[in-house]
Amino acid sequence: MAIILWLPTFITKSAFFIGDDNTPLYNIIISLFDFSPFIINTIVFAIFVISLFLFNSVLSANRLVNKYSTVGSYTFVLMMCVSSNMPACYPFILACPFILMAMHTLFLIYQTENPENYMMNIGYFIAVASLFYYPSIFLMLWVFVSFLILGFRKLRYILIPFVAFMIVNAIVIGVAFLFGNYDNLIESYSSFFNNVTLSFDMTVGNVFMLILTTFLFIISLIKVLGSRNSDYGSNFKKRVGVGIVMTVLSALVFFMHGPLMGNIMIFMMYAFFYAIALSDMKKSKIADIVMIVMTVIFLANQYLPLFGITI
Repeated sequence: MAIILWLPTFITKSAFFIGDDNTPLYNIIISLFDFSPFIINTIVFAIFVISLFLFNSVLSANRLVNKYSTVGSYTFVLMMCVSSNMPACYPFILACPFILMAMHTLFLIYQTENPENYMMNIGYFIAVASLFYYPSIFLMLWVFVSFLILGFRKLRYILIPFVAFMIVNAIVIGVAFLFGNYDNLIESYSSFFNNVTLSFDMTVGNVFMLILTTFLFIISLIKVLGSRNSDYGSNFKKRVGVGIVMTVLSALVFFMHGPLMGNIMIFMMYAFFYAIALSDMKKSKIADIVMIVMTVIFLANQYLPLFGITI
């Protein structure tokens, strides 16, 4: 399904995105392979596939879905292709594996007697993600709030991921200074965060898909919060709380900067709650029908533009 939904991108040779306000590692990849959109799309698709397996692993390893379920992978694939514009070389897709590793690590810290190393890793992962996708920086706020939810309220715990985050960025700034790119790096950061547009410029089709997926998210969230599954203890509730915080933050990030359909962390979090809700449904036929309908809609959304039909 991932191949089928991404195929139009290879057929149309979708443009990649580069500019003064793009991120250091993203720009390096684009600069290396700007002679071939096919190679760039292939690299991004490979990272996308890695992300969908990571996403499913995060859900199953933390007992948010059945251990052998693939519902996480499938919902991730669909939600990352909500719009015909989304299967493309956006910075978020390159940052996604590191964001997922940060999420999984955050779920692990309260299950070990020595969480400090895990906390450092969270800071490292978010720092690397921010070098591909600047809004990842705001995930540090997500980490701090999540620490409070998980019971890590001491100041030293909160400072550990922050220090790790700053170490990576200090190295990047140092390298940029040595190679004479310091001014460009600072200008890039400044340009991105000073040009927050809070734009609502979306096509009718994208608005419809946003409303539809948000409605399904609300239904899924109600289902998850109201679940009486005996396996869902305090650990499950804490993980759901961490997911809710990340979803709220993703919703704020979504409207910060154009193109809106490039800020798709919110759809990843929608997939997070869809997967949990679908895997907990007692009547599997309902879940099957929901997934089939969503699949048909998203397939139509990807392939109709090839025939000159845009919604």
